[in-house]
Formats: sequence, C-alpha cells, structure tokens
Amino acid sequence: MKRRRSWSWPAVALLALLMLPGCLGPNHATGHLAKWNFEFENKWAREGIFLVCLPAYVVFAVGDMVIFNSIQWWSGDNPISRPVPKDDSPSTTF
Repeated sequence: MKRRRSWSWPAVALLALLMLPGCLGPNHATGHLAKWNFEFENKWAREGIFLVCLPAYVVFAVGDMVIFNSIQWWSGDNPISRPVPKDDSPSTTF
C-alpha cells in the first residue's frame, strides 16, 4: 500500500513563513480589549468579564498576530490605532 503524499502541510508552512514575519508587534486590538476590561473597578467583576470574554481575547490575539501586525510589518502602518489610557488612570503599556 503506497502512502499518498500530501502537499497541504508544506503549503501551510510556506504560507506561514510568508505571512507571519511580524507576529511580535504592538498588538493594538488586544490592547483595546484589555483597556475596555480595565474600565471596571471591581477586580472580581473584571476577572469574571475576562473569563467570559476569553474566546474574544483569543480571537483578538490571533487577529493581531496573523492580520494586523503582518499588515504593519509589510506596509509600515498599523490599521488599528494605539489605545490611549485615561488621564486619571496609571499609564499602562499594552
């Protein structure tokens, strides 16, 4: 029985090499989601919202790594602006 050679895995690996060179970027989309979550004063409410929105954090992080940071690497311009902290809150880096 001959094993059929699949070209899908090498194609995916080549696509990843071409599309993911800038995956370690500023992650502005995830920063916006975290900024929204930090607007809640109660730490228990903030943790509950984080756990409920955990799938959204995964989607935002993957979107940042695969789409937005790759766009920034290739074009030099990130389509999502940096989240701006409120004046009364301590400055945080996302």
